[in-house]
Amino acid sequence: MSTHTVPNGIHAVLILGDNRLATSIISSLVHGTDTEARYALHQAVHQQSLASATADLTIHPCDFSAGSLATLFGQIKPDVLFSTFSGGSLETQRTIIDAAVSSGIKRFVPSEFGQDSQNAALQERLPPLKGRSQVIDYLKELSKGDKIEWVAAATGTQLDQALISGNIGFDFKWQSVTIHGTGKEQFAASSTNWNGAVATGILRHWEQVKNQYLYASGLVTSANACLDALQTATGQNWETGTNDVEDMVREGQQRIDRGFPDAGMFLLEKSVLCDESLGAMKPFQQQDAKEKLGLSGEDLASLVKRTVHDFKHHGKGDCGCG
Repeated sequence: MSTHTVPNGIHAVLILGDNRLATSIISSLVHGTDTEARYALHQAVHQQSLASATADLTIHPCDFSAGSLATLFGQIKPDVLFSTFSGGSLETQRTIIDAAVSSGIKRFVPSEFGQDSQNAALQERLPPLKGRSQVIDYLKELSKGDKIEWVAAATGTQLDQALISGNIGFDFKWQSVTIHGTGKEQFAASSTNWNGAVATGILRHWEQVKNQYLYASGLVTSANACLDALQTATGQNWETGTNDVEDMVREGQQRIDRGFPDAGMFLLEKSVLCDESLGAMKPFQQQDAKEKLGLSGEDLASLVKRTVHDFKHHGKGDCGCG
């Protein structure tokens, strides 16, 4: 594994998890344009993972118990630890953090890279965000005692995946869309690859951003803007329907009350993008951290064009084409 001196004294990087976020982080650190930094990359995965080692990446099967984490941390001695586990209770996340502190790991990046977990209104709409917010509170507490440094980043909706999956109302197969609200409501969004760019920026600028919650979406857009970009990219006019935001929130809550939490949460997550009463856009606009991270943002037309390409080739994002 070829490495040499890197900024901020960060050399060994350990990523916990095997998912799109982990892949994005690893890809950016390996293939990014940062010619000055070459990290010793390690990835901890479950025993059944199909992840394989490369010349740039060492794979470590792990059951993620406190004991196995302590052993792994002792072997690698990472300078920074990324957790990409989006689920799990606060106690699960604390197990990872406590093992890191006990092993002397000085830097930790939790699995944010999505909606803003610090927004109280969003926490009420999307209860899983409360658990993520508690993780941030725990890290803040530890950092006050100089036990660990941390950086967390909200990057908004993962737009490429949300478009292809239909989760925000766009149907690629039938080239139709249901617009919730007016379609003009703005929301923060990013491509999957953008998360890796943010992670790289965090490592490059650690001393400037440590112990901060950052707002670093690739772009700000709206349903109408996405529709325009899709019609341009496909060369077709899309069929458009509309739906009321309040009705969507009401239906989502009713599904949860009837014992269908996944179906209900699906609608509530979608409502976040078009419900301006939540104030979700304000911190992304007023506390934009892209400049701190040395990033300039993403272009909607380019993102949508790549997404249409991926769908045509494989019916999903991350098709792997050059």
